[in-house]
Amino acid sequence: MRNFFKKIDETVREMWLGTFLWGCLCELVSVWWVKDRLYSGLGILIGMLLAMAGIWHMWKVLDTALELGDGAQKYATSKNLLRYAVVLVVFAVLMLTHFADPLAAFAGLMGMKASAYLQPFIRGYKEKKRR
Repeated sequence: MRNFFKKIDETVREMWLGTFLWGCLCELVSVWWVKDRLYSGLGILIGMLLAMAGIWHMWKVLDTALELGDGAQKYATSKNLLRYAVVLVVFAVLMLTHFADPLAAFAGLMGMKASAYLQPFIRGYKEKKRR
């Protein structure tokens, strides 16, 4: 497992940390404002996991596409559509089964966006701490 994390790009790990921090913030907010905490907590967790998987998938797709040459655009587009389809299927399952809150899952999924904005700050903090 340790080798798995060493092989992953530093930016991906920083974005995972940003997603985790966003998810923690969402969980804290849901404690005060949501009546069914387990239902929304599961939704946030599912959204966070989707965001982290999406970040990893984007990294792998971009890494592969940069080596392909002519077929790179077609490859990247097909893989992006696959990622969106997985998200849609997960949300459809959540809405049909009522296993977790789809809106909370969406909030967790937005951790991908939040982590993209947080990543430069996380990198700066890590660099400052190394000195």
